[in-house]
Amino acid sequence: MNAPKTVPPPSIALSFFASALATLGAALTWVVAGHPSPLALLHVLVVGVFAMVAMGALYQFVPVVGMAPLRSTRLPFLHLCIALCGTALLVYGFQTALLSCVVAGGALHITGAILESGVLVATLWKRPNAGMPARLATIAFAWFTATAAAGIAATHGALAPGTHATIGLAGFYGTLISAVTFRLLRMFERINVEPRAPLRVLTVSIAAIVAAIAPHAGAILLTAVAGLLLADLFDIARRRNPAYQRETLLYALVSMAGGLLAAVAAIYGMWLQAIELAVWFFIGGAVAGHIQRIVPFIWWIRRSRIEGARNIPNLAQINDSRLGFLILALWSAAGVWWVLEPFSSGPAAIALLAWMALLMQLSRPFLQRAK
Repeated sequence: MNAPKTVPPPSIALSFFASALATLGAALTWVVAGHPSPLALLHVLVVGVFAMVAMGALYQFVPVVGMAPLRSTRLPFLHLCIALCGTALLVYGFQTALLSCVVAGGALHITGAILESGVLVATLWKRPNAGMPARLATIAFAWFTATAAAGIAATHGALAPGTHATIGLAGFYGTLISAVTFRLLRMFERINVEPRAPLRVLTVSIAAIVAAIAPHAGAILLTAVAGLLLADLFDIARRRNPAYQRETLLYALVSMAGGLLAAVAAIYGMWLQAIELAVWFFIGGAVAGHIQRIVPFIWWIRRSRIEGARNIPNLAQINDSRLGFLILALWSAAGVWWVLEPFSSGPAAIALLAWMALLMQLSRPFLQRAK
């Protein structure tokens, strides 16, 4: 049985995810065994790991939610190669203080983002009924491109490094996580607050723009927006069906709480702590939680089309809740320790355990058989 035309080949998203997971394991091992420069480690995480997951998820998310066949299914693999080369150049450039490599790596990532945005825009072109979340997710590409461009400008002294960080963490990841989280909670909590998403994404974008121009005022505004998003999640928690698995909501709560704490830290001028909280909890918590839903869902669709839905485990059976809670506990403990002792091997070792557990969780869809 063939998959619907609106379901992209699973190899696209899974290739991006596999690359990101391998990079995460290598980065954490690097911290335990070596001495990466702070900027090299930061960029291998936010670009080589989290952005790769985001890019792969968007290749799956936009066509499915937008109800349109993905155009040019070979171009994503070209994008993957470009992004891998871009990350390698970025990390090497920061580790060796070779700014030409940093600029080249950023330029490659801009090229990849433009390529993917072109594919997704072509996918949604002339699709007036395409879902608003799909269109909101594509807005993130403008932020990603602006982040890379601001980073290149910062290497030449034309822009403050803090502006580059704000555009990336608050603009790109803020809009993307907000849009995708509302959709996943609708799918797995069966509570539809997704109509709030357009206004929430707009407020995140406005707050990010203000923060890039006026950091203190923007941090106050980001705090208010993060509090609003957290209130949305508590509203879902209040109305949720206790029979459903809780992991999606819990990871989302950790993510938004991390975003709120990062914004508060920025208000008090604690910029290093703000970046650590945003990367580890706001972004890392969302990615670690969402990928545990996205990977099984992608593979479940494929297997159900080939074997029939009755012959394979359902999504609740594929995801082991106990393993999900363990991953969240390990990742959160490592994050707290990292904020207290940044760039030390102890929290990286705990995070490496979380990574191993995550690999076990993500392997279940491919190994488990129907009971």
